[in-house]
Amino acid sequence: MDAYRTHVEINLGAIRRNAEAIKTFTGKRLIAVVKADAYGHGVTSVTEALQGIADMFAVATVEEGIKLRQAGVREPILVLFSSLPNQASLIIEHGLVPTISDWEFANRLNAVASNTISVHVNINTGMNRYGVHWTEAAQLLHRLKTLDRLTVEGLFTHLATADEADKSYVFAQIERFSSVLKKISNSGRWVHAANSAATLAIREAYFDAVRPGLSLYGIYPASERPITLEPALTWKARIGWIGSLSEGEGVSYGLTYKAPHQTRVAMVQVGYGDGYPRALSNVGEVLIGGVRRSIIGRVCMDVSVVRLEPTDNVSVGDAAVLIGKQGDAEITVDELAARAGTISYEILTQIGIRVPRIFKHASANGKT
Repeated sequence: MDAYRTHVEINLGAIRRNAEAIKTFTGKRLIAVVKADAYGHGVTSVTEALQGIADMFAVATVEEGIKLRQAGVREPILVLFSSLPNQASLIIEHGLVPTISDWEFANRLNAVASNTISVHVNINTGMNRYGVHWTEAAQLLHRLKTLDRLTVEGLFTHLATADEADKSYVFAQIERFSSVLKKISNSGRWVHAANSAATLAIREAYFDAVRPGLSLYGIYPASERPITLEPALTWKARIGWIGSLSEGEGVSYGLTYKAPHQTRVAMVQVGYGDGYPRALSNVGEVLIGGVRRSIIGRVCMDVSVVRLEPTDNVSVGDAAVLIGKQGDAEITVDELAARAGTISYEILTQIGIRVPRIFKHASANGKT
């Protein structure tokens, strides 16, 4: 790890324990959402860590599903979003479970399939980004029965406001979803609606399975914390230079920070080219030697500059923590996201491909 200018450490044991805790808490089957490279945590290693716990994996794209198949994943893989008609053959070839939200795509799948394939139907109960509208869902489901090579094994919806304090719209969506289920004779083996926020707070959304994403990685999506989750990701970068500024001197592009007096500074080898948000310019903090130190000036593509105290015992090569713990101090991904004016999901999924992932595997007793 000393050779990397910046890297993230992924605690796979924490991810596994989070999944176990969620499954025990809900008592339901677990659809583990691993889209966007498992929220930036490294999808191949994460799916390996969840073997024997996850009953199904969920991805966003056909390409993500194919990657998992090529990595040896044998569990069902649900493609959560609608696929393009010309991807039907790839879905069948790799044994993926596609999502149906319209007749045209369903008909295309049926036309190219040589054997029966399982599908899930997305019912739009108010998220309004895709899916068959809940008032038209029963009609589509009955029509799908005429396609002899498709088996509807699952129905799902997505809740738009489960992470907000006011749950009234969530319950309206659940009622709409339930009204569709009452109209059909066989709802399938998999009926699911609970994202991470609903998994932790809304039992009425459980149905047959829960579908958490963010919480698998140890991050709470809302204020409810009924179980203990362990953050799985730590992001570090090395100090590459230590210098000083005279009173009035500026730092970085635009010289947006001016030293009020003689000031020690350090260059940290991480920038927006690695996914560290430029919005943290002059507002972000990192941990150095177990204490918080402020980012000064603009975050650059490859490096950032922090202000040191005269008494800091710092050397080139020392690690600065961007997300995670160092000593008794901690910077959470939620805090970093708030300072950058975004959400934890974006921070995690924007950590770039040039940032190596170092995986810490669980031992025989489940600890890391």
